[in-house]
Amino acid sequence: MNEAPRPASVTIDKRDRAIVAQPQTKLMDDEPLKTLDQLINQNASAQSGITLVVLDLCRVQILPSLALGLFVQICRKCKARQQKLILAALQPQIRQVFSVTRLDQLFEFADTVENALK
Repeated sequence: MNEAPRPASVTIDKRDRAIVAQPQTKLMDDEPLKTLDQLINQNASAQSGITLVVLDLCRVQILPSLALGLFVQICRKCKARQQKLILAALQPQIRQVFSVTRLDQLFEFADTVENALK
């Protein structure tokens, strides 16, 4: 018998003029992606005063192509709102996905959330 999947959890931490979004999942599939996008849009609206969005991906171990497409959309939305987007604390295999797909030329990366917030 299959259990229904639990809704993905994404935490949002507001820090001054920045938000840190952290998916609480190893696999960035459909549900965590939708939740991540909604929470960033709610917390980093153009009127929010937020100038920096940090995606803390320290728990993410599997990143399907669907997630890459959504990250590109989030990047474009942040640029439209004149916000900087930084991907932080990526596992080595996730960082390699960005390198192989050449998306590392689009995104900015930081080793830690603290470094991203500097």
